[in-house]
Amino acid sequence: MNSLANLSDDGASARFLMRWRGRQEGPYPVSVIEAKLAANEIGLLHEILYRDKWVTLRDYIAEREAVIRAELQAQAELAKLAEEEAERQVKEREAQQHVELLAEERRKNNILQASITERSFNEPSRQNQIIRKPHRSGTILALGIIGFFVCGPLCVAAWVMGDSDLREMDAGIMDISGRSTTSTGRTLGVLGTILWIVGVIFFFII
Repeated sequence: MNSLANLSDDGASARFLMRWRGRQEGPYPVSVIEAKLAANEIGLLHEILYRDKWVTLRDYIAEREAVIRAELQAQAELAKLAEEEAERQVKEREAQQHVELLAEERRKNNILQASITERSFNEPSRQNQIIRKPHRSGTILALGIIGFFVCGPLCVAAWVMGDSDLREMDAGIMDISGRSTTSTGRTLGVLGTILWIVGVIFFFII
């Protein structure tokens, strides 16, 4: 059993009137009541005046222990809530710092990109300084079409010229504006060459 001084509202300074079978005594301090209990001069069925009503020592002790347990549980819950709140604030601060770091990194990237863009506008483009060869896309396309339908050897010429011009366009030596037409003429040259070869072989076999 907990000490009555620990259980009472006022601690060791608390004083209670006691009653047993209608006979009233006291008021006694809790130390005297504890001594009487220890000496078996009184029992747990003796009554004390607590909050203007008579209750047995047993009921008083049980009630006070329940109150103290509730208070301790409430304090533990408050401490837990305070700990959870502290953890939440730490996580919020970490998230805010992460957002600020991302924003700073984005700002630096924007400055770097703006600097690169400004430099590209201010400095002459190296590609513009190179004098490129004019493309021959029209000629290659014409050779591919004529060779495909009329003269097989022209397909070979379209194939060879198309390959050469596409390599020079990739190397930046030739104007790339005619790349699509050059590629089409080369494709016709390849297909025409293959078809003409197959036709000649088929002709001689038959």
